[in-house]
Amino acid sequence: MLKVEDIMTRNVMTVAPDTPVDDLAWGLTQKGVSGAPVQDAGGHLLGLVTKSDLADPNRPNKLHAATVEDVMSPFVFAVNASDPVLDAAQRMVDTGSHRLVVVDAQGHLAGILSTMDVVRALVSGKLGG
Repeated sequence: MLKVEDIMTRNVMTVAPDTPVDDLAWGLTQKGVSGAPVQDAGGHLLGLVTKSDLADPNRPNKLHAATVEDVMSPFVFAVNASDPVLDAAQRMVDTGSHRLVVVDAQGHLAGILSTMDVVRALVSGKLGG
């Protein structure tokens, strides 16, 4: 059975809540990613911020927000690295999430599982497709 840790992205860009939004936008673009977990100085997960958060049509003032904390979502859907990929994919469907934070057995950030990670596994035949 394929596990989340087998296909997740391990080298994850993280940002601090006090990161200026301009720096966030530049970093996401440079890294070619669409979102990043938000962590405090102690490594505690505070939320998730995505490109969509920067362009939320329901909150146009977010474009002028000062920091990541102003635009991030404090709600994070997480899965364990040892969870089956199909269970994680179902969680994505159930929650409408395009990415899930992956935590290890101690609850520390281990990676990110994105819909693209799941699609790659499906296309490559790892999911039995």
